[in-house]
Formats: sequence, structure tokens, C-alpha cells
Amino acid sequence: MSYKRAVTEKRKYSSEELHDIYNRFSCQCDESGMYDQFLVPEKAEGLYVWFKDQSEPYMDLGMGFSALNFGHQHPRIRRAAEEAVRKIDHIHSFNSESKLLLSKALAEKTPGTPNKKVYFPVGGAMAVETSIKLARAYTGKTKLACFTGAFHGYSYGAMMVTDDAIINKPRYFPYPGEVVRLPYADCYHCDSSSECRYQCLRVAEQRLGQDKDIAALIIEPVQGHSGFIIPPRDFIFGLKKLCQERGILFIDDEIQVGMGRSGRLLAIEHSDVEPDIILLSKSLAGGYYPLSAVIARAEIWDCISPTGSGIGSTFVNSPLATHIALEVLRVLEEDGLIENAERVGDYFTEKLKCLERFGNIDNVTGLGLLQSFAVVKSKETKEPAPEIARKIRSEALRQHLIILCSGMEQDRIKLTLPLWVNKEDIDMIIKRLQDIMASVVVGS
Repeated sequence: MSYKRAVTEKRKYSSEELHDIYNRFSCQCDESGMYDQFLVPEKAEGLYVWFKDQSEPYMDLGMGFSALNFGHQHPRIRRAAEEAVRKIDHIHSFNSESKLLLSKALAEKTPGTPNKKVYFPVGGAMAVETSIKLARAYTGKTKLACFTGAFHGYSYGAMMVTDDAIINKPRYFPYPGEVVRLPYADCYHCDSSSECRYQCLRVAEQRLGQDKDIAALIIEPVQGHSGFIIPPRDFIFGLKKLCQERGILFIDDEIQVGMGRSGRLLAIEHSDVEPDIILLSKSLAGGYYPLSAVIARAEIWDCISPTGSGIGSTFVNSPLATHIALEVLRVLEEDGLIENAERVGDYFTEKLKCLERFGNIDNVTGLGLLQSFAVVKSKETKEPAPEIARKIRSEALRQHLIILCSGMEQDRIKLTLPLWVNKEDIDMIIKRLQDIMASVVVGS
């Protein structure tokens, strides 16, 4: 094959030819080799994806790491994307109507005062980077507080506040600043058992009190990469109180768990906490564009000079993406999807507990449509079993079900469904999951 011709020649390629091109020319450090089958997606709709050379569709329970809270090709959101493309593709340094209206909507709909301002970067990592710049500029301090098990992205600032065990950091040293790392309230693995959340808060109180140069604390109200770890309400509430007492900004990273997935617009709302800075991305533009949002009190944003700010990029404030995002907010409200996520999510969590009859499945947890469970060698020791989790993922794919391994040791199965699913969908999914567990023979 002439690969020089292949890049421009318009013809159909077989899966084998594409696999060869992948092996020869494609970077493989981007999780594109996560699954043990090479599959090329050709179309998708709702819960399903069709792959090249495969006649039967696959049910997608990953939904792009929550970038597709509305499923594939949601009709209203797709129409909004088509409208946006016909209007304007991109323009820099002007304020589109959709950008201004989306700013107002997010300022008013998120917790706390509506006296907020909003900036729209590209992708979650850039939102994290922007929040770090903003916190340092506003407070005059330099350090950041973050958590074990945290994931905030792959850019330099975002990697700095991501757990060392998630990324092989030494090859990228040095990092652009210091962090104070705090224990996250992962009660399932806590040695203190029922006192876990109070022990975590005591450690946080001590470490935050010892260092006067902490500009901000950044936290996922439910940890995404670690497998949807849901902390007690008192943990989040107590951290916010500590930050207020010490003049530390509270950054709420909702990039994976926001936009209705938890049964609230933001997962932080379950803790009755008002963040100083809120980060959104992934499903904000329905998965059609990597739009993100940095939402902060007006006084925080006002510390940044309009000129020479060091905040910006070519594709920020996208008129295309903000037009789509406005329709996303309308769909959430008019179709009652947040309420549906709470109601059906409770049903899903309860039904999912039937998997705990299998000897290697434990700790089924859920909040709205954030569901996961642990795969362990023993329920008594809670020792992670990533090798069994991988077998479950492989068997699921063989049975045309796409699921995600997650967790610090890739030992949790994470399930991410569209916000519009109903109880009949859940019953079908539970039946398929039971069949998969039985096939893998994780002893019951």
C-alpha cells in the first residue's frame, strides 16, 4: 500500500488496513489501545454505536467519559449544532450573542450569587489551568491544595494537582509550583471506618492551617477517574468552611460529574456548598465541541487586567459551541433530565446491588447516574483485582457492551448512561451485566 496516497485517496478501507495504519502511524499513548479489540466506529445513536464490519450495534455505557450526557446524536442538540455551523464557524475578539446569553445563564443557574462572570476556554484541562492563574492572581499566593485520587487533566498545571499515582510524573518534572495533597474521603478504603470523614477533615485542617501560601483548594465533588468515589456531604461542607476561615479559594471541578449527571446541575449542590470558582466541560456542548467554562464571582475575575492577561487562546468563546450549549441547558430543563437522572439513578443503584452476590464484586455506589462498583480479590480484604476487572471489560465488549475500567488501580467498573434512560433500559442493562459476570465466573 502507498501510504502517501492513502491519506488523500477516497475509498473504503477494511478494518485490517486501518489497523495497519494505526500500528504504523498513530500515537498509542492516548488510551486508543484500551480495549483488546480494534474497532472503528462508523455511526452512533442514542445508547448504541455501530462499528466497521460489525452488523450488530454495541451498547455504550461509557458515553465518552461523561462527554455525552445526552447520548449519541440527541435530536435537539444535533439540530442546534447544524444551526450553529450554518451561522458562523469561528471569530475571535468579538462577543457572539450565544456567548453572552450562556454567560448569563450559567451565572444565574449555578450556586451562590448571580454576580458572577464566565470565560469559555477549550477543554477541561485549559479550564483547570485558567482557574490556577485566576486563584494566584486574586490571592497573591502560589500554592494549591489538592487530593489523593484526583484527576484534573494532562496539561502541566492540571497534572500538578493530579494524583502522582495516575500519571508517571517524574519524566515530566519539574512542575510549575508546589501542592499540598490532602486525603480524599474514600470511606470504602478508609482504615478509620465510620470515622473516615472526620479523620480526613482533621488532616485537612492541620495541613491547611500550617501553610499560609495556599491560593486555592481544587476538588472533584465526586472523583471521576478514581471510579466515581462519592464522599460524605460533611466532608465537602467541612472543607469549604476551612477554606473560608483561611482565605483559600474553593475550586469546584465539575468537568466529569456536572451537567445534571448527579441528579443536580452540579454535584456540589448535594453538599449545599457555594464554590468560589466552578469548572465545567465535557457535556457542556453536548459532546459536539470541547467547550469548557470557568465561572467565578465577578470580584475574582475583575482582578485580571483586560490587556496582557495571559488568559486566552485562538478558539476560546466559540460562537459555535456556545450556541449548542444554550440548547443543552434548554434540553436539561424542558425535558426534565436532571430530575430523571435522580429518579432513575436511584433505581439503577438499587438494582445494581444484585451484582454483589458475585464473590468479586463489592461496593456498588451511585449518585444520580454516576454508578460504579469495585472488583476485588476478596470482600474481606478489599484487595483490588484489576486483572478480573479487565476480564469483565473484555467479556462485556465480546457481548457488545462498552464499559470502563477506572480507579487508582483500574479496579472499578464505571457506568455512565444518558440522562434520559428509563427503568426499562436499566432492567435490560442489569440483565446483560449479570450474564457477563456469570461468563467471567467471578464466583458467587
